[in-house]
Amino acid sequence: MTTRSFRPLAALALAAGLCLALPACNKKKPGTDRAEQKDKKDGTTPNPVANTNPAPEVKAPERVDTKAGVGKDAVDFLTAVGAGTAKAGQLSSGFVKLVGLPVEFESDKAKGFSGDAAEAWLRRVGSKLTGMGPMSESSQAGDVAVFRGNFTGGAYFLRMVREGGAWRADWLSLSSVPATGPAAAGGADPLLQAFAATAVAAAMCDRDALSPEQRTATVAAGLTPALRASLAPPFDGDKAHGFDHSPAQLGLKLSAIGGGAEAVSVTPAGDGFKVEVTKAGGAKAAYLLKLAKGPTAGQWLVESITPQ
Repeated sequence: MTTRSFRPLAALALAAGLCLALPACNKKKPGTDRAEQKDKKDGTTPNPVANTNPAPEVKAPERVDTKAGVGKDAVDFLTAVGAGTAKAGQLSSGFVKLVGLPVEFESDKAKGFSGDAAEAWLRRVGSKLTGMGPMSESSQAGDVAVFRGNFTGGAYFLRMVREGGAWRADWLSLSSVPATGPAAAGGADPLLQAFAATAVAAAMCDRDALSPEQRTATVAAGLTPALRASLAPPFDGDKAHGFDHSPAQLGLKLSAIGGGAEAVSVTPAGDGFKVEVTKAGGAKAAYLLKLAKGPTAGQWLVESITPQ
């Protein structure tokens, strides 16, 4: 190869070098430096691409430190409930609409719940939530965390979700009846499904940790709207007070399942969970619970209860 063959390449490289060196070739649009400097100061990105459907984060489960983050928030919430000082604002937007009933005023009807009713429900629950011991379960999967522990009268179940930049209670139930659930399985969904099925089954079988009215409101929050309406169609008076079901009818249906229970066990069964209720004298009754995803991060709701 001769020296002459390198000349076109050398000329091209020289032209590129000159272009980079000249201001016109490397000139930024007006305002770009200013935008970048603002970027560095406040952490924003110029002309960001909007995320029109941000999804809650559900990761593989991990054990929770109860002295920091959601673990501390859960302990603080349970402590406030026990002390009778918990507020409606500590509940998720979905949960407060089911325990914050009935609604009486137009302003509450517009919101879909009564803050006073929700806080009254929390105080009644708190009156029984005494003598809490160490948590037997504390697991987090991204933006959802579940907790279980004992108190003087039985066991409590708590699910927390990250909503509006804070951790809020998306489920709280008590049960005085011993409940055994499935061993923790790998992955977030099996863990959260097992929690939901066990928490609802334990609440249905509760004997006296909650009053019948509180128990009905709690279980209603663990059912799909379609199942609530199917089990207990609302009367006009129920609708006028914000209910999508009849609390009185639902209470009777729940009593038929869990009334007189002395123990309850929950085990995986195909695409659902088998709930076995042991009643006085050793008599047993079995039901198949099937779940469906709820609107909240990590939420699973009971969509059918079938006698076996």
